[in-house]
Amino acid sequence: MPPAERRSLPDKIGHAATATGQALHSAWDTIEASLLPSAQTAWHTEAQLRVHRNGSRSSMMTMPAAAFLVALAFRPWVDFNTRLLWWAGVTALCLAIGYCNTRIDRMTGHDAGTVSRKSIYVTLLSVVFLTAWCSMGIFFWTSEPVAQMLLVLILACSMAGTIVVCASHPAIAASTLFIHAAFLIGCTALGGSELDHLLAALSAIFTVLMAGQLIALTAGVNQLLALEHERTGLVQNLRAAKRESDMERGRAQLAGRAKSQFLSHMNHELRTPMNAILGFSEIIQAKSFGSDVDKYAEYAAIIHDSGEHLLSLIDGMLDLAKIDAGRLSLRETEVDVARLIGDAIEAENEIARQARITLTGKYARELPRVFADERGLRQIVVNLLSNAIKFTQAEGHVTVFAHVEPDGSFALGVADTGIGIAREDKDHIFERFGRGRHEVTEQLKGVGLGLAVVKGFAEAHDGKVLLESEIGDGTCVTVLLPKNRVLGSPAQRLAG
Repeated sequence: MPPAERRSLPDKIGHAATATGQALHSAWDTIEASLLPSAQTAWHTEAQLRVHRNGSRSSMMTMPAAAFLVALAFRPWVDFNTRLLWWAGVTALCLAIGYCNTRIDRMTGHDAGTVSRKSIYVTLLSVVFLTAWCSMGIFFWTSEPVAQMLLVLILACSMAGTIVVCASHPAIAASTLFIHAAFLIGCTALGGSELDHLLAALSAIFTVLMAGQLIALTAGVNQLLALEHERTGLVQNLRAAKRESDMERGRAQLAGRAKSQFLSHMNHELRTPMNAILGFSEIIQAKSFGSDVDKYAEYAAIIHDSGEHLLSLIDGMLDLAKIDAGRLSLRETEVDVARLIGDAIEAENEIARQARITLTGKYARELPRVFADERGLRQIVVNLLSNAIKFTQAEGHVTVFAHVEPDGSFALGVADTGIGIAREDKDHIFERFGRGRHEVTEQLKGVGLGLAVVKGFAEAHDGKVLLESEIGDGTCVTVLLPKNRVLGSPAQRLAG
């Protein structure tokens, strides 16, 4: 042998020893993980147990019949009592293990601790059964060469078949290999004849081959389980994405319909005051009534009211656009809420009177001032009041209220005795273009901006909106402003 090759031989042996050590360490880690999984690998161990149970459940039911055939095969060499004792022990153990496995299957937890207990229990039961099954090497061992070869053949076939069934679970598969090898090699190695030694050597070679097959099968099964897990995850993600896509499509369709309805209503809302402005201004411009100044003044008032209505619509749209874009700027000052409510009631009083609705205010005389945007609060009150009057029947009541809550926050809102809001509409009543009122008021529905503007201004003031309503029992909408915006009553401020 050349010197270079002789020098490299120790290195080759060292590399082989290192590779063997790494392989054994990796195999031990795999076995340990199948018995003591972590939270991240519990699903893997549970899948291994499921595959093992699916394969072993039917085989465990046939083992008493197989044990009977094995005992019958050794009738020429082994006495009846010995064969009966072994068969009865294996059969009783099969029934007991079957019952225990049924109890284990009922453990429904999927956490690492529960899966670990299930894995350990199943492995211990497998070890007990395999020990009892392979004990045929002791019960049926005789000096007859034919009986010895038959026993080695049965144990070898049992090793090969059981390894295939148990390959999914590394701990059970390893115990299967070692228990079969112990009885297969041990019984023949203890014999004194040359045939015994030959059978022991063949059994050892066969065990090594089965070990290689076991490693390959276990790796393949585990890879398939990992792929199945990934596929299941992908399927679940795709289903979730489809559900989300369907929901988004539904929301988009609802938004599209809402916008179409908004454009339809806005077209009507804008055209009505615009037609009034153009029509009456043309009459005034043409001096259709000669020198009747009072008539022209009446038409000028109609033009003025129509212009204010048109301006309020445009302001609402602009406010909503600023709220959506996050560019709503507040001009915060000390706001006299009592005066603001009084102005709103006075402005809407004539409309309420014509609709035969009682309009009242409910607030303390010395109501505290708040630090807020006056135009924003006015928009809140006007929109809530307008909605309440619009959806309250004749002889009904509408109340504007304001007070300080026990926790110091400021409550401002409107309550009515109107038709109420359906439960299914409450979730989207404050959405853009949301209108959840009863169908009998279809002709009274506006463009659906009022409550959205209320919610936007309330949140801009760090507040929130509360809604209480039932069909036929009226509606109460409350805007809560944080207590740090409450400044105190005028009397308190003067005293200070």
